[in-house]
Amino acid sequence: MVSNQVRFTLASAGPLEDLVPFAEREGRLVIAYSPLAQGLLGGRYTVDRRPGGVRAVNPLFGTENLRRVAPLLGLLREVADAHDATPSQVALAWLIGLPRVVVIPGASSVAQLESNAAAAGISLRAEEQAALTTAARAFTPVSGARTLVDRVRERLGS
Repeated sequence: MVSNQVRFTLASAGPLEDLVPFAEREGRLVIAYSPLAQGLLGGRYTVDRRPGGVRAVNPLFGTENLRRVAPLLGLLREVADAHDATPSQVALAWLIGLPRVVVIPGASSVAQLESNAAAAGISLRAEEQAALTTAARAFTPVSGARTLVDRVRERLGS
């Protein structure tokens, strides 16, 4: 084995605890798929502005998770402003800044592809990398079952 492809984002940072140290120690790679958490880390979605389509059934986009991710998204925006970048670019730069990690972001347009590629040119300061890591570890999403219950309650108005 020379690499391990896993879901790895600021919103799903579990690989920080075991896979990244393993890859660094053993000279392997961690390949982060869905590094923007289906667009969650772009900062476009909020409790009041929820996505449709396939994202609507992803528990990360449930009401409670959108509330919980707000501090992380706020920090992403702050760091992005400091680098004249987008939150998505900073989310990718955070992953790229980790040892032995590569990303495979998706893109549905040439503009998204170019934006993703530009993330490689962002050098986060050590304190920004650390702050983002702390925020990623602090984000604890609720389960899909909890998200479903919340959605039913919202529809019933309770």
